[in-house]
Amino acid sequence: MPLRGLRSGSSYAVTNIVAKLLFCFFLCATSALGQAPKVAAVGPLLNLSLGYSYFNLGLPSSERVSLNGADASFTADFRPRFGVSADLGYVRSSNVLNTDHHAYVLSYLGGPVFYVSRKRGLTTYTHALIGGARIGAAALTTRGFNTGWANRFAWAIGGGTEFGISRSLAVRAGIDYMHTEYFDSSATLRGQNNFRTVVSMVYFFSSGARRGRT
Repeated sequence: MPLRGLRSGSSYAVTNIVAKLLFCFFLCATSALGQAPKVAAVGPLLNLSLGYSYFNLGLPSSERVSLNGADASFTADFRPRFGVSADLGYVRSSNVLNTDHHAYVLSYLGGPVFYVSRKRGLTTYTHALIGGARIGAAALTTRGFNTGWANRFAWAIGGGTEFGISRSLAVRAGIDYMHTEYFDSSATLRGQNNFRTVVSMVYFFSSGARRGRT
């Protein structure tokens, strides 16, 4: 019998909560910016990244699965040491645990970014992201392998480095610990310990976006 997660009202509730939390992040950051002393022709520094993602999925059955895919993020830096980021990732693997079924993780997260250091051509950062993740995989239960999906609350903490190539381009490499939920052998939702790495190209929309980094 196929497994099912939060397919109806609960799924929409999680999405609504995430949307409200992300809105609060941006609203608070914008309010803080508005209360600060004004500087002519200076605003949030915006950047967009797109790249490769490797995801090590820890199933509650103690099995681990390697998935590959893409990750995209949009970041607004409101201060030299502080920004807000929205992250969307999708990874996938086929023939999971030799079941002829595929597995995937669709994650949608957002939260604050803190810059630990900014040196010429090199930036180090850490972030704390919250949101949700939809996971589809074959789960080993008492009745054998069953397929299904679950859309649940998720969070991630991690950090990385950013290497400047030019005033508008950089290469970013990061690693995160991500906590999600999926079914265990008794078809009960349990927490998962996952790790992901992302290597991406970053584009800065403002010509002065790398101020303090180059």
